[in-house]
Amino acid sequence: MTHFKQLPPTLIALQKAIEIAGGQAELSVKIGLVRTSSNVGVMVSRDKKASAKYVAKISEATGVPCHELRPDIFPAPEPANDSSNQQSIA
Repeated sequence: MTHFKQLPPTLIALQKAIEIAGGQAELSVKIGLVRTSSNVGVMVSRDKKASAKYVAKISEATGVPCHELRPDIFPAPEPANDSSNQQSIA
């Protein structure tokens, strides 16, 4: 019987950003890191999430929303059509 370990959503979002950028080295360059893929590699292999310092830059470079990369720091936006978020008209 094979057991698959589910990846954390933050790692899935980071891997998506890496894929969009064209790889770890390319993402490093796009977010202004001096050492190419090593810093992004640490985010993937050790941290399993984007560094808080680079979330906004990663999001800007790839279009992956900040709340997907780091939901612990950037909460998901409220849906616009949520009836609990609508003002009543008097």
